[in-house]
Amino acid sequence: LGVSTPASWIKAKPYGQWCASHPAAIAIDCEMCETKCPATGKVDSKALCRLSVVNADNPSEVLIDTLVKPAWPVSDYRTFVNGISEADLESVQFTLEHAQTFMKALCSSQTIVVGHAVHNDLMALKMVHYNVIDTAMLYKYVNPNDGTPSLKNLAKGVLGKEMPNVHDSVNDARVALECA
Repeated sequence: LGVSTPASWIKAKPYGQWCASHPAAIAIDCEMCETKCPATGKVDSKALCRLSVVNADNPSEVLIDTLVKPAWPVSDYRTFVNGISEADLESVQFTLEHAQTFMKALCSSQTIVVGHAVHNDLMALKMVHYNVIDTAMLYKYVNPNDGTPSLKNLAKGVLGKEMPNVHDSVNDARVALECA
């Protein structure tokens, strides 16, 4: 998994007084790009480049929405998916380590993390977390051979909403929360 080593992964601390006033649940969406280590040529296909988190108890409250500077040079921005370009990341100083520090300060081991295909978000954050609600796993197509419903399809089928044409990871986190 590219830059992944056990030492670079984080895990939330046990619940305690330190987080008693924090949200019991959050909704998350991360954007990823592909990076390549210039020294080894290793590829990280899920390098974090945007982190969006909303409070599940009050979805209008955005806890964080920031671009993230990958550690390695970007080999594929995936702009067509995430809307993020080279120019967008050029002056970004916020790193994966900053994102991990934020998540460790926000989440306890009991915090519920809601998202669509949330394992990808956790992989990009290099975060081990077990209390998740994954909307990609909550719903199935009538024909199981059709795979997993996209968030766009869930928004239409479950909520009767159209997703906006412009990609917005805060909106994606909120839609996943509504579908949960």
